[in-house]
Amino acid sequence: MTTANAKPDSQKLAGTVQTARLRVATAESRWQAAKQQAQAAKRRRKEVKIIARRARKQAKLAKRAVTEAKRVLAEAESKLAQAAKRKAGAAPRKRATKSAAAPSPKAIRPKRPKPGASAPGPGSQPTGQMGPSTSPATAADESPTPGETAT
Repeated sequence: MTTANAKPDSQKLAGTVQTARLRVATAESRWQAAKQQAQAAKRRRKEVKIIARRARKQAKLAKRAVTEAKRVLAEAESKLAQAAKRKAGAAPRKRATKSAAAPSPKAIRPKRPKPGASAPGPGSQPTGQMGPSTSPATAADESPTPGETAT
């Protein structure tokens, strides 16, 4: 007895094959997604490894810079200490003090007249000693100008 709702065997097999193909396609897509996630994770791990390597390298360079800076500081401190020892060990220098009784030689010496000046300015000759023998051209501390002869 055959019923009207019964499918022939070939149609049942075709439906089974179609369902199997759908399952295979779904499994392959899941496999591809998992494979891509694994590759991305591997890439991230590789990038993290590279970043970590760079960070370690920079840390080493920074450590060397700190060591060099400490060495330079130690050298500078030792030079400063040696200079302080030398200065402390040396006899202190006495500064010459100016006394009011002994003026400097520049204060006594009359100024030379400028070329082209008609009259000597104030303070160029000692006061009270003006005369023919103490004119600016024949003063004892001045050398004769070119063209003049000393007397």
